[in-house]
Amino acid sequence: MNLRKSLTFQLGTIIASILVVMLSISSFATYITAYNKIYEAAGIEAYGCANITTGLIAAADVEQALNGSDAKKQEMSDALNWTTAHKDIFQTQYILTLDGKLLALDQHLVQAGFKIGDTFQVDEKAVSALLEHRHPTYSEIYNFGGMDRLSGYAPIFKDHDATKEIIAISVIDFDANIVKERTWDVVRNGILISIFPMFLASVITGFLIRRKVKPISDLIHQAKEIANGNLAVEKTSIKNQDEVGDLALTLNQMTDNLQGMILTMRKTAHTLSNNAEKSAKTLGSMTNTMQGVASHISEVTSSITGGMHHAEEASDALVDLAKELQMMKVKADHTVENSQTTLRIARDGEQRALDINNDIALIQKGSDEVSQTVENLVASATKIQAITTTITEIAAQTNLLALNASIESARAGEHGKGFAVVAEEVRKLAEQSNREASQAEKLVQDIMANIEHVIASSKDNTKYIVQGTETVKLTTESLHAISQAVTETVEEIIHMTSMMTAEAEKSQHVVQMIQHLAANIAEIEITMNNLTNASQQTTNSIDEVAQGSNETNEMAQTLTEHVKAFTLKS
Repeated sequence: MNLRKSLTFQLGTIIASILVVMLSISSFATYITAYNKIYEAAGIEAYGCANITTGLIAAADVEQALNGSDAKKQEMSDALNWTTAHKDIFQTQYILTLDGKLLALDQHLVQAGFKIGDTFQVDEKAVSALLEHRHPTYSEIYNFGGMDRLSGYAPIFKDHDATKEIIAISVIDFDANIVKERTWDVVRNGILISIFPMFLASVITGFLIRRKVKPISDLIHQAKEIANGNLAVEKTSIKNQDEVGDLALTLNQMTDNLQGMILTMRKTAHTLSNNAEKSAKTLGSMTNTMQGVASHISEVTSSITGGMHHAEEASDALVDLAKELQMMKVKADHTVENSQTTLRIARDGEQRALDINNDIALIQKGSDEVSQTVENLVASATKIQAITTTITEIAAQTNLLALNASIESARAGEHGKGFAVVAEEVRKLAEQSNREASQAEKLVQDIMANIEHVIASSKDNTKYIVQGTETVKLTTESLHAISQAVTETVEEIIHMTSMMTAEAEKSQHVVQMIQHLAANIAEIEITMNNLTNASQQTTNSIDEVAQGSNETNEMAQTLTEHVKAFTLKS
């Protein structure tokens, strides 16, 4: 790391700057204090000297000079030269009238271009204080005549008697720079001596800061390793009981927490991936199963459609049989009415008896076809019942798989919400398939009951047909002896008419039952079509669930790739 960017250098610079500022402030305060004291001492010295030197000038000479004696003015000026010549710090000395004009002046002022009678700048505040308090004083520093001046003012009393009036002012000027020079002489050594302790304090402070900041550098290195994904970095051991120690403990705890979290995420990603693969395989099996169910349902639907066509044909045959029976009844009635002519048409009757025998044979053949059709319907109904049982089992298995899918989606948490919705739809479709299968099974049971009734009726019809055949046979034999048994023939014909009527009624009843069977088969066909649609919807839902499972698997793989970026302890 660049030294200038290090915390040690920055803190050391700040503290050193603070020390420099404090030293500067202290030096400045010391300088100001010394300056004020030296300025005060210089002012006191200035007005003290001005006050003392007033004794060198006779009071009478001052009064004469005030009265206009040039000789006295010059004489006082020569006396002032003695003062400035014997003390180098006195720059100028002069005597002012109360209105601020030069009454006498030393040679320094003469060399500066001033002369007696000129107005000279004074500190009016100081002069007013002098006149008011009748006590020497000194001025503020001011610039006049090309020099910064500090003037000491002393009153000159009449006859040098302090109880009398002030007649003039004695003034001695110091060069104001002497105050600065003396002040610097006073504070210079102190400032120079203070620099060494400040430098020593800066060095010691830098060493202490470096000692305190060194653990922070180690923590920064550890934090960089963690940021780069190295959670196996060695922990920083710091024994400090301060904020740095707390930071080290916190960083070490954060490292442990991150390692635990990454381990958990790695295990979760692995488990999620495995569950997603298992779900995908299970859903694939469910899809194949549902496709098989759909195929079976299609076969059942085709069988039911064929059975419905057979039922319609049987119904048509029975209708024809009923019509023929009705016609036979009419003919028998007509035979009764024309029994007197029976003998004449005996041969014709014999032929008709033969025709009747043939018709009964046809009827028996139709009855056999009806029995065969009914047997086919029984076989188809049995298949339907087996298929509905299979559908019920598949629906139960689908419901169980939907429950397992809901459990797995709950384990997946936020990512499994979509999977849970699909699983719920699969469960609903399974329940719907179960209900439809139950209805189909009930309808099959109704068909079986009706078919049993039809079988019973067909057996009765067969018995009656056999009896009719025997009767026709007897009729044929009787026709050979019709002349001897006309009366018996009439009775037999009447008896046959009654039987034909009963057969016609039974045939109509069979027709109604077969029509009802055809309607039931049509309803079964509609139900099976609904089952086909439900199976297709279930297959689509399973495909959607499989797609969601694949997306979950991809997310788990992505999470695994991200987790692999971290290095963990063994």
